[in-house]
Formats: sequence, structure tokens, C-alpha cells
Amino acid sequence: MTRDQAFSLAKVFGAKPQNWVTKQTDYLVVGLIETALGEEPITKKLLTGTPTISERDFLDWCQARFAQWSRSLGG
Repeated sequence: MTRDQAFSLAKVFGAKPQNWVTKQTDYLVVGLIETALGEEPITKKLLTGTPTISERDFLDWCQARFAQWSRSLGG
């Protein structure tokens, strides 16, 4: 998924996505990081110590939030 798609999903389900990592950042969603063979897949954002979750975990969270909404609507 693209960053814009992830941001849209996060907003729909109540998260506050941002383009930077701050002390208020709860999780950093990490998708595929393409590198050349033998290079470490590191960005400065990964070095902040902020907890990371995978794109799959993010989608699971979205699905859980949707299920909560569905149950609250009686569906």
C-alpha cells in the first residue's frame, strides 16, 4: 500500500498519522524497505527507539477497529 493509502486508513480508524517521528509517536508502521543486496535496511526513523509494527499488523489493527464499529452498530 502507498503511504497516502495508509494515512487514509489510519485517519478513518482514529489514528493521527504524521510524516515524522516525535516523542508523542506511539508506533512506526514499517513496510517494505528496498535496499541493494547486502545493504542494511535502515532509515533514521528506525533508529529512534519508537516501537515498530509491520504493515500486516497495521492492517490487522484496522480490521479489528472495523469489527468494533460493526459490533457497536448492531451488525
